[in-house]
Amino acid sequence: MTPSDAARILGLSADSVRVLGDSGRLPAMRTVSGRRLFRRGDVDRLAAQRARAAAGLTEESAAAADS
Repeated sequence: MTPSDAARILGLSADSVRVLGDSGRLPAMRTVSGRRLFRRGDVDRLAAQRARAAAGLTEESAAAADS
């Protein structure tokens, strides 16, 4: 998916999504022409992490709650 598509899902700007990709927080692929693309699963995973962080849950407490 494009940075704009990912931005809509994450509630961020496309520029912020590009920064997340450049920093490695959101894995990105490049097409032959150089366009940056993101996998839906990676975007959904980051969206879930952001939702847990907004709710005040850490990764560890979320994993414990799922157990």
